[in-house]
Amino acid sequence: MDNNNPFANISAPEDARAALADWKERAEKRAADAIAASEAVQELTAVGRDDNGVVAVKLNSSGAVVSVQFAPDFQRMQLRHAERQFMQAYDNAGKVLMENARAAVEARLDPGSPTARALVDSIKMRFPEPEAEEQ
Repeated sequence: MDNNNPFANISAPEDARAALADWKERAEKRAADAIAASEAVQELTAVGRDDNGVVAVKLNSSGAVVSVQFAPDFQRMQLRHAERQFMQAYDNAGKVLMENARAAVEARLDPGSPTARALVDSIKMRFPEPEAEEQ
C-alpha cells in the first residue's frame, strides 16, 4: 500500500471520483497559495538607510528606487561620500526587501517548495551579495 498515492487503493468508480476530487482540491489550493504569495511579493516596498542616517532609499518589489530622502547633513558631504552613503542605503533597502519577500512567501507557502524558492530567488537575483572590496 502506498499512502502517498491517493489513487493506489481505488476499488470502485466512486473511490476514483473521490480521489480525483480530493487531488483537484489540493491542486487548486496550492495554486491559490502560489498566486497569493506572488501578489504579496509584488506589493512589497522596502526602505533602507545608510549607517549615518543621511540617506533613505525606498524600493518597490522590482528593486526600482521609488523615493530618496536626504538629511540636511547630505549637503555638506563630498560627492564621493554622498555616493557611498546612497549606495549603502540602496543595498540596505535591498536586504530589507529580501527579508520582507522571504517572510511574505513563507507566510503563504512551504519555504522548501520550488515555488517559494523561485519567488524569493527572483528578489535575490536583483540584490546579489557584494564582492569583497580589494584593499
